[in-house]
Amino acid sequence: MPFVRAYRAWVHDGPPTALGPQLHALRVDPAKLDAHFLAGCLCAPSNGRQAGTHASSSSRVDIRRLHVLQLPLDAQQAYAEVFRELRVFEGRLAEVGETGKALVSGVSDLLAAGGLES
Repeated sequence: MPFVRAYRAWVHDGPPTALGPQLHALRVDPAKLDAHFLAGCLCAPSNGRQAGTHASSSSRVDIRRLHVLQLPLDAQQAYAEVFRELRVFEGRLAEVGETGKALVSGVSDLLAAGGLES
């Protein structure tokens, strides 16, 4: 399985924020490009596999090598809605995972304290 570089892309809706090293702000013209569509395309695992630089052993992503579908704005908006739904689903999966870990931890503590009666 090919190595996938770890990076994130999201739509920032809040007040201006300072960017640190290796962070990039991409501004879109909303008449030409849907920001959520762009973020969804950038987050695709296939982009992570191909965007890494091989010049050093550090894990850097060259944003110029990321691919974005070229679609008309109305099609981008349809994709953007699905990308938003995927992000919500991903968040819910993370919540379920954390709840599961807490359950396993609690039951393990109970068992270790002699909480299993026969």
